[in-house]
Amino acid sequence: MTGKKTSLVATARRALRALNRADVPFAVIGATALGVRGLARFTADLDVVVAREDAFAALTALDDAGFAADPTIEPDAEPEAMYVMRHGKCSVDVLIASAEPESTVIAEAKPTAVFGVEAPVASLEHLVLMYLYSNQPRHLGDLARIVLETTVDLALVERYLAEVHPEMLGVLKDRVEAARHPAPAPPRPPRRRRS
Repeated sequence: MTGKKTSLVATARRALRALNRADVPFAVIGATALGVRGLARFTADLDVVVAREDAFAALTALDDAGFAADPTIEPDAEPEAMYVMRHGKCSVDVLIASAEPESTVIAEAKPTAVFGVEAPVASLEHLVLMYLYSNQPRHLGDLARIVLETTVDLALVERYLAEVHPEMLGVLKDRVEAARHPAPAPPRPPRRRRS
């Protein structure tokens, strides 16, 4: 997110404009949302989330804008959990939400400039919620950066979890603790001396 024009920038603009034109409720998530919120992280794609009932409208809007779907879009079937919509060398990952916290993320995302296009972007609190449900190392790292480098409102996250997914309160506590007090790195093996 250097401001330098790349094919990702052009692809993201094309996708965001297509979704806006189609009036499909969505939210920008992932590394692009982190960057908009002040935490730059390299990414090669744009991640968005749409509700299950809006999946085919979003996918059709992207298809009409020149994106190719993987897997193939089958409107008569249930939507897949995620689609990769490719345009040139870049892609848009479309996460299909069927429950919480994604539906709240979509409903509460605030319009913000993303590569010069106004689009709804997940808040830091929303990103924390989404990262709680992932065990991917980069998401654990992103959650730790949010905790350590921002003024994220963890009390708001706790209130949401207490109401919607109380079983996740312990996960939040553990991940915040791990971010604030990471385990020490393992010792380096001794260097071998060359003879």
